[in-house]
Amino acid sequence: MTNEPEILTGIVLHGAHGIYDVHTESGIVRCTLRGKLKKAFAQAQSARSIQKARPRFDKLLATPNGRHVERIEKRDSSENPLPSRLSVGDYVKFRRLDEESGLIEEILPRQSELARKDVGSNAHKSIQQTMLANLDQVVIVFASAQPDPHFGLLDRYLTICTSAELQAIIVINKVDLPHDSSVEEASELYARLGYIVLRASTYTHQGIDEIRELLKNHITLFTGPSGVGKSSLVNAIEPGMAIRTGLISDVTGKGKHTTTSSQLYPLSGGGWLADSAGIRALTAWNIPPEELAFCFVEFRPYLGECEYADCVHIDEEGCAITQAVQDNVIDEHRYRSYVRIYQGEER
Repeated sequence: MTNEPEILTGIVLHGAHGIYDVHTESGIVRCTLRGKLKKAFAQAQSARSIQKARPRFDKLLATPNGRHVERIEKRDSSENPLPSRLSVGDYVKFRRLDEESGLIEEILPRQSELARKDVGSNAHKSIQQTMLANLDQVVIVFASAQPDPHFGLLDRYLTICTSAELQAIIVINKVDLPHDSSVEEASELYARLGYIVLRASTYTHQGIDEIRELLKNHITLFTGPSGVGKSSLVNAIEPGMAIRTGLISDVTGKGKHTTTSSQLYPLSGGGWLADSAGIRALTAWNIPPEELAFCFVEFRPYLGECEYADCVHIDEEGCAITQAVQDNVIDEHRYRSYVRIYQGEER
């Protein structure tokens, strides 16, 4: 009688050229895909244009804090098609071949994903490329000064997170540096909208413990523009991590990778931190125009109140949202961000 091969469950930490490092309770195992999965991926990739499973906005509670936006009806994950490729963050079942290698037999359903347009896509056919699967929050880092914060860019990040139903945590770093009062005003605005806003400094250690606590037991993407002190923050949260992994380079202003691949790193306090490879090219390309307004939490009370049902909230008569802007109920800068994203502007 022969022993059955051991079947294990793990999370994909990294993948390249068809080889995947899978983390399990007993250690990391280097795996390849079973033949039938390779074939299924090849068929899916060649036949499928972008078909991202959209959130059912009519079934969401319109609360501003991403952590509390929950479905009334949960999406049946079995409805999701097989992804066209295995991604970092995917949970898999694999058959152990020996102590160091295994064969992936099954990909478990994804609970979430952050995707971008594949670099090989064109105007006529957009293919989704998943950057990270099963994450549940994104830490977005901006500096209070050096460089000055670009809050229009922050609005783009927040829109993407809301569309993907991910918790967004805003970190304003370098608060020990002299900065304009508008930074504090903007921080208070986002806090009023329901976002978690933390002020941080690696010099005074302000906010570090709070960020570390928020990362526990989560799969988190750590991102933001270059020069805002991400590597210093990562090292303060998890000493040696940014240096050990080459996670982020604020010196060059670019990530370690030039591709869109990501990698997960374990946190000593529990949870996983993902690098932000490829995030610079991420835009709001996959948000349907009719759903964009919902991604601005302060717009929600006015949706459905416009004079015309097909109002896009830019220059139509009888628009409840533009009226709220004129009445100073909705912040004008946030509204301008909405218009730029709707019109397809990059910044």
